Amino acid sequence: MRAFIYQNKYMIMTSLISVIGLLIICRQMIKIKLYKNKLYNGFEVGSASIIGNRELQEDAMDMISKGKALLAVLADGRGKSHAGKISSQLSVNIFKKLFVDEDFIYNINYFLKRAFHITNREILKNLEDHQGGASIVCAIIIDNLLHYALVGNTMIAVFRNNELIPLSEGHTVNVLAKRGFYQGKISKQQALWALKEKRLLNYVGQDGFKDVEIYDVPVQLKKEDIIVLMSDGIHQYISWNILEENMKKHLTCNEIAENIICQLNNDSIQNKDNASIIVMRYRGNQLRM
Repeated sequence: MRAFIYQNKYMIMTSLISVIGLLIICRQMIKIKLYKNKLYNGFEVGSASIIGNRELQEDAMDMISKGKALLAVLADGRGKSHAGKISSQLSVNIFKKLFVDEDFIYNINYFLKRAFHITNREILKNLEDHQGGASIVCAIIIDNLLHYALVGNTMIAVFRNNELIPLSEGHTVNVLAKRGFYQGKISKQQALWALKEKRLLNYVGQDGFKDVEIYDVPVQLKKEDIIVLMSDGIHQYISWNILEENMKKHLTCNEIAENIICQLNNDSIQNKDNASIIVMRYRGNQLRM
C-alpha cells in the first residue's frame, strides 16, 4: 500500500513538473509582455511579442503617461548582428525621453516630426556604416484625441463598430509607387512594376531621411474604440479578418494581444518574422494608473 501511495505521489509530482516546464517553455517561445489590469489615463492596455524564426528579437515597444497624455511607441529594428535590436531599443528610449522632458502639448505634430529626426540622427551616430535602422509607429493620446506618426512598414489602426480601420499606409516600395502615380510623379508602367515590390524604402537610420507619415487632424476617439499598433510581423502574416475577429470578442487588451500572437505562433508559416503588437481600449474616462 505504501509503495502504491509513493508511486502515485511520484507520478503526480512528475506530471506537475512536466506541466510547469511546458508552460515555461511556451512563455519563453512567445515572450509575452503584459500590462495586466492597468489603466493609463482611461485606457486599458496590453501588448505581446514573439521572436518568430529569427535569432534575435529586434522589436521594442513601450507605453508611458504624463499628465493627461499617453505615449505608445513600437519600433521594428533592422540590420546585421545586433544592430536591429540596438536601433529599435534606442528609438523607443529616445521617444520616451523626449515625451517626459519636453512640453509638446501645444504642438504635437512638430514634436513627432522632431522625434523621428532626432532618432534618425542618433542611430546614424551610434551605429557606424549605416548598419542599423528601424521602422517606428508612435501614438500620443490626450483626452480622446489620437495623434500618430510612423515611418517604415509598421502600422496603426482603430477598431470601431466591429471594423478595423487602418490609419496608415507605410513606406514600402509598392505603397510609395501607388502614391506617386496618383500624384503624377511616376508613370503607369513604373507604378505597375513597383507595385510588385514590397521592399522597405524609408526608415530611420539612413542619410537623407525626411518622410514621416503623420496625421492630418487628430482622430476623435469614441468610448470602447481599440487602437492597435503593430509591426509587419503581425499585419503581413495574419489576415485582417482574423485581427478583426479577435477584437469582436469580449476580451481584455491583454487577451486580444496574446490571442493574436498565439495564433501566429501556431500557424504553419515557415519563415516567421519578429512580431509585436500594442492594444489600447479607450474607456471614456480619465483614470490614473
